[in-house]
Amino acid sequence: MISELNKNNFNSTNSIIAELKNVTKIFYNRLPVIENLNLTIFKSDFLTLLGQSGCGKTTILKILCGLLRPTNGKVVWPTSTFTNSENNPANLSLVFQDPNLLPWLNVFDNVFLPLKLNNVTFQEASEPISHCLKLVGLYDYKDYFPNQLSGGMKMRTAIARALVTKPKVMLMDEPFGALDEITRFKLNNDLLKIYKKYDLTIIFVTHSVFESAYLSNKIAIISNTPGCLKEIINLSNNSRTDEYRLSTEYSNNCKYISKKLQKYSNENLNE
Repeated sequence: MISELNKNNFNSTNSIIAELKNVTKIFYNRLPVIENLNLTIFKSDFLTLLGQSGCGKTTILKILCGLLRPTNGKVVWPTSTFTNSENNPANLSLVFQDPNLLPWLNVFDNVFLPLKLNNVTFQEASEPISHCLKLVGLYDYKDYFPNQLSGGMKMRTAIARALVTKPKVMLMDEPFGALDEITRFKLNNDLLKIYKKYDLTIIFVTHSVFESAYLSNKIAIISNTPGCLKEIINLSNNSRTDEYRLSTEYSNNCKYISKKLQKYSNENLNE
C-alpha cells in the first residue's frame, strides 16, 4: 500500500546517505538536462528514479558517483563533498545496463578486477569472490568466459563484481532492461534478497512502472526536459514475492504511479 505521498523525501528514523542540492547539469548544447534538483537519500532506501527515457536519470546517477560534475549545485555525502571522481565517501558500486565484462577474462577474474585494481592479492580475494559468486548462483560457472554466458548470467556477474568490494551504496542504471521478462523477474527477486541481507542502500534507474513498483520502497518521479524531482512516492515494505505481482495492492500501486507519470508528462507538454 502507498503509505505517504509528498514532494519532500522525509524519513525521521534513518540517517542521510547523500543529498543533491539545487543540482543543475548543462551539456555543450547549453540546454539543461536536469535543473534545480533536490533529493535526499537515506540509509537502507531502495530508491528508484522513474521517468521517461532522456529525462536525466542516468545523469543523476553519474553526478551522484562523481563521474559527472554538476554545472550548479552540489552533492553532499555524510563526511565530504565530491570534488573529483576519485572520491568514494560512501563506498559506492555501480551496475550499468551493459554488464561491461572483459571478454578475455573468465567470470572469476571479471569479479576479481575491482579488487585487483585496489592491490588486493589473488589469495586475499579468493574467498570473497567465491562468496559473491555463490550469492548470485554462478560459482559453478566461475571458469566460463562472457561469450559462454546468457544475458542474465552476464548481469549476475556484474552484480557479483559490484558486491565484492562490500559497498554500502549501489547505483544501478537499468540493469535488467535488456533481459526477457522471466529472467528479469528472477533477478528482481535475487536483488531484493541481496538488498535485505546486506542492508544496502540502492539507487535504481528504470522507466518501467512495474519494476519500480515491485522493487522500491521509494520512487522519485523525474520530469522530462529538463529533469527535476516532481514527487516522492513512498511504498509499504510488504514482502515482494511472485504472489505479490498478482495482488490487488501491486496492481493499484502500478495504476497510481502511471497516473502520476502521465500527469507530469502532460504538464510538460502544456508548458
